[in-house]
Amino acid sequence: MDVTTVGAAVHSAGVAELLWPVAGKPPAAVGVVPLVLEGRPAVALPWAQWETARAVGAAGEAALALSDPRLTGSAWRPMVLSGRPRLIEDGDGDLFGEHLLDQELRKFPPSRALADSVMLRREHWWYLPRLVIVLEDVRAGALRPREGPMDVVLGVDDGGLHVTTARVADWDADPLVLSGGPVPQQGPAVAIGQEFSVPDVERWTVHTTTGRYADGRLAEVSSSGPRQLEPVPGLLARVRRQRALERACTSALRAAGRA
Repeated sequence: MDVTTVGAAVHSAGVAELLWPVAGKPPAAVGVVPLVLEGRPAVALPWAQWETARAVGAAGEAALALSDPRLTGSAWRPMVLSGRPRLIEDGDGDLFGEHLLDQELRKFPPSRALADSVMLRREHWWYLPRLVIVLEDVRAGALRPREGPMDVVLGVDDGGLHVTTARVADWDADPLVLSGGPVPQQGPAVAIGQEFSVPDVERWTVHTTTGRYADGRLAEVSSSGPRQLEPVPGLLARVRRQRALERACTSALRAAGRA
């Protein structure tokens, strides 16, 4: 798969899943807005997610899964992009503002309330500094698109990170029976699914389930977060959420000597 196709697919994707191995544990996974920086797949996390960014940057490999067909453009293709993560601490927001902000404003509507004008960017200065993770030496692989709430992106660590799309037969089962998982790989694993409101992405629920994968089953199951889309927030909830993000970003920036 050529670089042009990969870049166009990332540029056309609305959301993605970022997975990376964790020594002695199942891989970790988060939902992200996929971006393109100088032709390479990238994500730009706010400083509130400093611990996540540091963990990804320290990992030897990471995978960006383009699995969700919603909110995509015509060039989108389901695929998994694996590579070496490089963390860039953009403490003043110049890199993000010059190269990535327009992409985020287009893909992630909630960002428009914080950074869609010069005045808003001055008021919400803490939103522009970012922890940018770029994938280097990218390898592209095929991936089946997720088609509903029973589909997840499954990452299995057997000494290397293997990422596929799998379907859960019954969420209440233990072990979970999964179709479409990697064969013959086995080891600690994570399954990540996402639900979000279309087209505003104001509500975005990400859930992960970890365990040990072998032969189409995920045993020793541990789940994090609800699988249902969160309720519509009221005005007070929106204000509290924004203030919490601001406090977390400014705290992390100060701790790093960036504010």
